[in-house]
Amino acid sequence: MECLWLEFSVFPLYRPPTFHISDSKNIMQQLSAFFVTNWPLLLALIIILFMLVRSYVGPGASRPVSPMELLQLINHQNALVLDVRTDKEYRDGHIINSMHIPLSTLSDQLSKLAAYKHASVVIVCRSGARSAQAAGTLRKAGFEQVHNLAGGVMAWQNANMPLTTEKGKPPKPATDEPTDKEADKKKTKARKKAKEQEETKAIGQDAPADEHAPPEETVRTEETTHSPEITIYTAAHCPFCVRAIQLLKDKGVAYSEIDVGGKPELRQEMAQKAGADSVPQIFVDDKHIGDCDGIHALDAQGKLDELLANGQS
Repeated sequence: MECLWLEFSVFPLYRPPTFHISDSKNIMQQLSAFFVTNWPLLLALIIILFMLVRSYVGPGASRPVSPMELLQLINHQNALVLDVRTDKEYRDGHIINSMHIPLSTLSDQLSKLAAYKHASVVIVCRSGARSAQAAGTLRKAGFEQVHNLAGGVMAWQNANMPLTTEKGKPPKPATDEPTDKEADKKKTKARKKAKEQEETKAIGQDAPADEHAPPEETVRTEETTHSPEITIYTAAHCPFCVRAIQLLKDKGVAYSEIDVGGKPELRQEMAQKAGADSVPQIFVDDKHIGDCDGIHALDAQGKLDELLANGQS
C-alpha cells in the first residue's frame, strides 16, 4: 500500500482545469470586439466563400477538373482552354494553344466563343477563383460543357506540366452542320452535275443510231490518290503528345493513336522503330518523321504539309 501511495504521489491523477462563467464572458467580449473591429474583412471573406460555393453547386455551376483530366479533355474531346488571367500573367507563361480573354472583358467578348457553346471549354486562372467566376458567366450564357481547372496554373505547374510563351492555335470548334460557303459550293456542284447530265441525255437523243456501228468501248480512268497512314505513339498525361496531336488536328489529317503507357511491349516496338523511347513519336507510312519538336520544326520549314499529303512519295 505504501508503494502504491508513492506511485500516485509521483504521478498524480489529471484534473481538468476549472472553467468559470466569468471566463466565458471574457471570451464573448473579445469575440464581439474582434467582429466590430474587423467586420469589413469578415464580410469580404463571406462573399468570397459564397461565390466559390455557388460556382460549384449553384446555378451555372461548372465541374472542376485536375491537370490530368484537362489533358484527357484536350486529347479526346479537343477541348478549348480559356485563360482569363491578366495580359501580363498570360505573357509570362500559359498552357499550350490556350485562348486568352481577361476576366474583366469576358462579358464583352462572348461573341468570340459563340462557336464553342456545344464544345468542352476548360477555364484557367492562377489559382481557380477567377476561373470559377468566369465559368458561371459562360454557363449563364448557354455554354453546355464548362469546366474549371482546380488550383489553376499553380496546380498545372505543381503537376510538372509545361507552360509556353508562344502564341498558340486554339482548336477549331467541331461543327456538324456545313457553313454557308460549303452549302453554296455543294448546291453549285449539284446544279452543274444535273446540267451536264441533261446535256448528255439530249445529245444521245439527237444523235442517229447506227445499227452497223460497233459498240463503243468505254474506258474508265480512275484517279488514284495516296492517303498516307499516319501513326502517333503517345502516353497518358503527356503534354508534348497533346501538342503534337493538336498540330495533326490543325492539319486536318486522319491519324492512328497508339497508347504505350503501361505497355512495355508496345513501347519497345516504338523504340525499335524510332530509335528513342520517349513519346510522342510520329510515323508516316512507317517512316519516322520525329517527335513533337521534330514535326513542329518540319511545319516551320514548310515541309510538313507535303509530307502529310504525299507520304514517302
